[in-house]
Amino acid sequence: MKEIKRIWRARKWMKSNEPFLYAWHAHVGYVHDLFDEFESGTTVSSVATKRDMNELLLTRWADVGVAIGHLTNEENGKIRSKKHMVESISKNSEQSVGILLKEMMELHIPILLSYPDLLNKDQHALYQDEDYGGTVAATSSFIERFAFPKIYQAIKSTNATSVIDFGAGYAGYLSRIGAKLENMKLVGIEKNRSVCLDAEDHIHFPLKSPINLYPDDMMTWKWDGEPFDVAMMNNLLYYFAPEDRVKLFEKANEVTGENGQLLIITPMHESKHGLAFSAAFNSFMSAHDNLFPLPSREEMEELAAETGFQLKQVKPVVKEGAWYFLRFQKV
Repeated sequence: MKEIKRIWRARKWMKSNEPFLYAWHAHVGYVHDLFDEFESGTTVSSVATKRDMNELLLTRWADVGVAIGHLTNEENGKIRSKKHMVESISKNSEQSVGILLKEMMELHIPILLSYPDLLNKDQHALYQDEDYGGTVAATSSFIERFAFPKIYQAIKSTNATSVIDFGAGYAGYLSRIGAKLENMKLVGIEKNRSVCLDAEDHIHFPLKSPINLYPDDMMTWKWDGEPFDVAMMNNLLYYFAPEDRVKLFEKANEVTGENGQLLIITPMHESKHGLAFSAAFNSFMSAHDNLFPLPSREEMEELAAETGFQLKQVKPVVKEGAWYFLRFQKV
């Protein structure tokens, strides 16, 4: 009986790992543009020769793809990519989510797999913004699509005419605002210089209002113009230690006017939704010396009270990921 139970448990764990194959296969295909190569149907040998790849390993990749439904094996021996894989993974597709796979497979999962070693060490990993800043900025655009309607509503409902975005990335939020509203003063601060300088190439909307971007550290950057109506800090809090986050709120207070708003998009720990994701995200963050735990709602309310803000609104953006929209008002 014990042996049967052991076998059953082994089968259970093997089955639980099967979904990983889908992400692994798609990631390899994304990195090497393989779904594009097989889009019209061709042989593994042809692609291996064209791309100077290891034919045996490419064959094994194709075998997995056929087995899990990412590829089809045609009667003439050719392999063809499924249409939905080209649409969702190809770098040339407007619907591609491949960059999300890249962040997950190259950044998050390796750290989680290193936990056995990290548990016995005092030294943690070091997040390299220079290496992954562009990737993280690109993946943030997925959250942006869900979050923007809430940000837009907050701006419209208060007739705001000026917005500053700290940690602006590729200026995704600012460009969406600038595409919808005229005569807006839009300013973005982005510490990663290469991301800031590349932002213009990632703005895909015709702008009704111009955007000014500064490659600078938000904590030392100074503004001597008119106060802003709205300050934004999206996907930012976990780059700051909990004891330093009060400085973010103080900065928002410094640059906003009398009735200024602070808008934040962030995953939250111990929230109503997405507990598994937020716990895993916290595990990833805590494994680094320069990334920090997710904030809780209680922490956010305390930070607001210390710096002259009041939490007015909390809405889920992506429930599965524990991502939330928070709106603070000066009091």
